[in-house]
Amino acid sequence: MASSSDALRAAWLFIAVVTLWRVAMLWVNRTDLFVDEAQYWAWGQHLDWGYFSKPPLIGWVIRAVTDILGADTPFAVRLAAPLFHMATALAVIWAARAFVDAWVAAWAGAIYVAMPLISIGSNLISTDTIMLPFFALALGLYGRLIERPSAMRAIALGAAIGAGLMAKYAMVYFVLCAGLVWVLQPAQRVRLRDAALSGGVALMVFTPNILWNLRNDAQTVRHLVEENAQVGRVDLNWGGALGFVLEQAVAFGPLLFVALFYVLVRRPRGAELTLLLFCVPIIAIVTGQALASRAFGNWAATAYIAAPILAASVLQNRRGVLMISQVLNMLVVLALPLLAAFPDALRGADDQPLLKRYLGLHAVSEMAALRAAEAGLTTLSSHERALLADFFYTLDDSNFDLFAWGREGDKIGSWYHAEFLIARPLSAPIAYLDDDPPPCAGARDLGAIEPEYGAWAGRGLRLWELPAGC
Repeated sequence: MASSSDALRAAWLFIAVVTLWRVAMLWVNRTDLFVDEAQYWAWGQHLDWGYFSKPPLIGWVIRAVTDILGADTPFAVRLAAPLFHMATALAVIWAARAFVDAWVAAWAGAIYVAMPLISIGSNLISTDTIMLPFFALALGLYGRLIERPSAMRAIALGAAIGAGLMAKYAMVYFVLCAGLVWVLQPAQRVRLRDAALSGGVALMVFTPNILWNLRNDAQTVRHLVEENAQVGRVDLNWGGALGFVLEQAVAFGPLLFVALFYVLVRRPRGAELTLLLFCVPIIAIVTGQALASRAFGNWAATAYIAAPILAASVLQNRRGVLMISQVLNMLVVLALPLLAAFPDALRGADDQPLLKRYLGLHAVSEMAALRAAEAGLTTLSSHERALLADFFYTLDDSNFDLFAWGREGDKIGSWYHAEFLIARPLSAPIAYLDDDPPPCAGARDLGAIEPEYGAWAGRGLRLWELPAGC
């Protein structure tokens, strides 16, 4: 076996090489910004302490990167993704050193950076990506607080939790898991004084977003509870729950996923049980959410900080399995950026690219703007959030005024509707793009907007001139 120092150096080099590959391929990525990415960019143009569906940190990060680079290209918007995952991989190694030896820690970092979930996350910018390094830092600080109580470590732990919450509310899983450790692992508890200090600091860091929610009708919290989690809805969606578990196996790597749950049957103790409690309960909770209503595959992302450490620990005497799993995951590391660089290469049965949901978005905005300008209109609107997201990104430097259209009786359904809802009745004609009939009588049909491929191909988009008074 290689020495601990050699293993760590190899892991650092591996993480650096994978990150360089991802950054280089991001430069030649030919996909458009997806609706969420474009929205996060727009948040960065309107800095605040909170937004309609998420806390603010992702908007701040994108704004910082694009300002530093002096560009708002998809590359600039997404660049933080592979860099933050590199930082998380290094933080996983650091966190693992509080629980396991250096060899296992090195493998944990290498596993993390090559996971299929992280390969996907490195090609897109998301709130999970911004949150995960703080979760890893918090886990490492927690382990070190168990080892040696310290007010400074407790303050740092609180700051990491608070910063994670400012990225995504899923950071609250850390607090829940720490509570489970407190109940089930008395020997792995942090001192009550340190826990209180950490909680106070976390609350202090997170308070600006709490105050923003209080001033804005709890928009983010309401969206999370009512729209995302759909609390109160119970459908017993067994297929959805099974599908979610299978997604987790793919996200982590099937062999590693089996190894993770092998820990459950061998009666883990000590540090191994602590790590398990920072992982499996998250997967179990979100699986329950998938059963009750729905859950997306990334909703359990926080589980995959402790999971690589556990998998490396379980498989340290089965290095062949580790190597096979890593080779399989590396195929995804190499293939996904290539697919994004050549998105027309692979097509489905409908002859549309497999990545069609990330293509043709900017083209629709440009086509709509050109048609509206030809009709002498300077205001462009839509009810559809996906169209609005791309309008605000693609047409940012145009002379168009951009607004969201609200339908009668609709709840506020997006940040655009909350912040840029057009005043009615209209004082002047505007251009309106949608795949539904126009919202008022007297609209003039300006024709179909028909991209040849991509997310809106065949969707029946039409541009309308809505008259004054509509």
